[in-house]
Amino acid sequence: MVHSTDDVCWICFTGAESAPLMRPCPCPRYVHRGCLGRWQLQCAGRSEESHCRFCGNNLPRLDETLTPDHLRSTSVPAYMAILYNQQYYVIPVRPGVDSKEDFSARVKKLIGLPDDAQINVSFQCAAPTTGELLTLSGIECFNAAATCAAISAAKRAAGEDAGFVWHEPVATQQQ
Repeated sequence: MVHSTDDVCWICFTGAESAPLMRPCPCPRYVHRGCLGRWQLQCAGRSEESHCRFCGNNLPRLDETLTPDHLRSTSVPAYMAILYNQQYYVIPVRPGVDSKEDFSARVKKLIGLPDDAQINVSFQCAAPTTGELLTLSGIECFNAAATCAAISAAKRAAGEDAGFVWHEPVATQQQ
């Protein structure tokens, strides 16, 4: 896409000298892919995670904006650790709406809740770009948390620092 040298990222206000600019929707605003990914992560669980705040059109998926280029073809299982009543459980996850429903059903089954029960969850994960520890609150943030887990798993498989160290407790159950 051709753009003028005056075009800047609407998030960080720098131009193409720091990274290529893109227009992910019909808006006239440009953005760096990484800046958009960080923005989407900060908006986890809200409409701005997946839709442009200006025009309302769909944005690229979070994994498309956050995953480093060299890890895009890496496909490894991702897991989330669940802590409930001092017991850890490890559940395989993948980003997406279907996986969110599966995750919710598995958690309810693990802790003995009925299928129609509401669950209150918080996810702790490492931001893929900075390694900063994030707490994402609410089941609406599942996709963002699962995306972070998938990127962290890909980083570990590539021998990179995934930004989050989890020391597995003695009593862990794989679910």
